Amino acid sequence: MKILIVIFIGVLGAILGSFYACMGYRIPNKIPLSKPNSYCESCKKEIKWYMNIPIFSYLFLHGKCAYCKSKIDSLSFIVEVLTSFLFIVFYLKYGFSITFFISLVLISVLGVTMVSDFRYYYVSDRVVILGLISLIVLVYFEKNFMFYKIISGIVMFLLMFLIKIIGDKSFKRESLGGGDVKLLGLIGLALGFYPTLISLVISCSMTLVYYFLSKQDEKEIPFGPFLLIGALLVLYFIPNFNFI
Repeated sequence: MKILIVIFIGVLGAILGSFYACMGYRIPNKIPLSKPNSYCESCKKEIKWYMNIPIFSYLFLHGKCAYCKSKIDSLSFIVEVLTSFLFIVFYLKYGFSITFFISLVLISVLGVTMVSDFRYYYVSDRVVILGLISLIVLVYFEKNFMFYKIISGIVMFLLMFLIKIIGDKSFKRESLGGGDVKLLGLIGLALGFYPTLISLVISCSMTLVYYFLSKQDEKEIPFGPFLLIGALLVLYFIPNFNFI
């Protein structure tokens, strides 16, 4: 029975990952989520349903459009695989618990943010707000930690906002995006104060590694995905995160 649940969760993760990747592309470009149907960014031809099966279609088409043979952005494929993998990993770790559903919220926000931030340096307010609403509902059922989590979210938001103000004045330009500030508030609500500080250190370290490995000269670095990955690492490897 458990193997069937794992397969279902993995398939669900892949399907949702495909949708999150679509959101990450469409929201910054102000394209409605409901229409038009999926299409190739190069030739603009509509992608048939059998060419749009999460994970498998990308592999069968060798990462190329079936019509114009232009290369398909691998980021969507990565989001599909990662979302499916993380859904399974957190289910195996926590089962159908509040912690598992908190992880689903963070994974979902990560899926959208990976595409929107890496491609457009954009973190969607509506995605963050939906994440916050979902977490508030979940935190409500953590009776012993509800007040602590809400205060933690507010404090982490204010802390990140203060860091942004200091950074902006020091560098004479925008040092952090507003979306990153809101994301840390969301993570604070999900994890609590001290775990969020730990995740912030991890996120900054990963961002520095990414910066040096990518060797890019751009002034902007997509920080949002690393914030969320750091949060998920803490959530997974510190089982008693509520007590820290």
